[in-house]
Amino acid sequence: MIVEYMLLFPRGTVQAHLVNSFHTPQGAHVAKLQVATIFKIFLGSFSWTIFSWLYTAGNDCGFSNFPLFGLELYKHRFKFDFSPTFVGVGMICPHVVNFALLFGGIISWGLLYPFLESKHGQWYHTDNASSLTGMNGYKVFICITIIITDGIFNFLAVIIASCIDIKHKRQDIDSGLSNYIKKHPSLNYDDRKRIEVFLQNKIPLTIAVGGYIASATISVVVIPWLFDQIKFYHVATLYIVTPVIAFANTYANGLTDWSVGYTYGKFTIFVVAAWIVKPGAIVAGLVACGIMIAALHISSQATQDIKTGFMTLTSERAMVIGQIVGVVIGSIVSPCIFLAFQKGEKPGVTIGSAQSHYPCPFAGLFRAIGVIGIGGVKELPKYCLTMCFAAFCIIIVTDVLSLVSSGKGWRMHKYLPNMTVVALPFFAGPDFPIDMCLGTAVMYLWTKMNKRSATLLSSAVAAGLICGEGLFALPSVVLTTFSIQPPMCMKFFHSGKEVDVVDSFLNKLETPTKT
Repeated sequence: MIVEYMLLFPRGTVQAHLVNSFHTPQGAHVAKLQVATIFKIFLGSFSWTIFSWLYTAGNDCGFSNFPLFGLELYKHRFKFDFSPTFVGVGMICPHVVNFALLFGGIISWGLLYPFLESKHGQWYHTDNASSLTGMNGYKVFICITIIITDGIFNFLAVIIASCIDIKHKRQDIDSGLSNYIKKHPSLNYDDRKRIEVFLQNKIPLTIAVGGYIASATISVVVIPWLFDQIKFYHVATLYIVTPVIAFANTYANGLTDWSVGYTYGKFTIFVVAAWIVKPGAIVAGLVACGIMIAALHISSQATQDIKTGFMTLTSERAMVIGQIVGVVIGSIVSPCIFLAFQKGEKPGVTIGSAQSHYPCPFAGLFRAIGVIGIGGVKELPKYCLTMCFAAFCIIIVTDVLSLVSSGKGWRMHKYLPNMTVVALPFFAGPDFPIDMCLGTAVMYLWTKMNKRSATLLSSAVAAGLICGEGLFALPSVVLTTFSIQPPMCMKFFHSGKEVDVVDSFLNKLETPTKT
């Protein structure tokens, strides 16, 4: 993924540029310029995030709900949320990826979902947003079908290509670096050096496979002992299929910086609950979901960090060892943090409940998936499986066409979107692709105006945008912990409706009594 496909892994790339900006080979002047740019944009992004937070005192308040395309399209999540993070990611990602995301958002939220909403009362009857018997069933399962189909297709394509390559080069005694350089003679010195260091510090396959088998063995024994609702063969099956799914998830993460581990986790709940179909099936499904999400998250995040190591000439082994140390520390620190939050909870209120300081709204959705799984696919809304099958056929045809056109050198290959990328907005919504396309527009205009400046500073600007908004997560948690709420709410209404809304609000206020 990193050497052969040269996937971006945007978050890892940003971290690498941030590190390299202090040690750039172009000289002290360029280093100072890049560092100054990063900190200027960082301060601007951080300040904007603080400013926009002030207007979020309520549901659907603030700049993140700006109806740029009108209130009718806003209902279908076509909005501009002023997110510096996604604008920065859009500046790094190729324009093909960004427009593929926007294309997926238009197909799903602009065309398919409005059509399905018109079938309310005919194909489904519930308005519950967390139930899979309604609209959410279409969203979750169509998205999952597209991602899994595309992921497995790419996985099989890579396996087959690797086997053919090994067969042709069985007698080749050159190193991996030599082979790669032969195929890519135009590599510059920096890229050659990165690949050389990267391949020299590879983790032996025996250690990787041995470690995975050891982890699987421990889990097969310990997890059923902790949760008797799930059996050892369920856990073993999960560890067999996880590498395939992890490949698909990490591949998508390398393209878009978007991990869909939670989507796979939801699908795992459904499959395991449908497999068991007896008391305790929901708990077993949720445990299986935890295993899957943990594995996929670590896989994608570790590859992001390895991408950082690749670009900063850091040993791959050192990066993986750092990940292992982090997991060990997290296993100790995370329960302590949970206990600290639990002690700060309201008396008699369970952490995560609707009345809690720290509600977990998705918990109901995850449990609902387990309930659907026990009932089987017959619980899904009408024609949901038919649409999933249609999506499956479309993905196979598109991927085959992409593979053939790439091999034949046809120009149409450049215009065929990656279907995993197209699938992401099906569930996540079209708002973040709009931000990312803005990043593409900024890069296009910047390159037209001053190509040298764009090449030199675009990564620094993107890093500043992403890091500025990301750092606000820490003060946001502190403010929430001390029950400090934003002072204002900014909302948008249809013309002529704002007076009615204000009157309704004022009428609900208690009239002070005279003493």
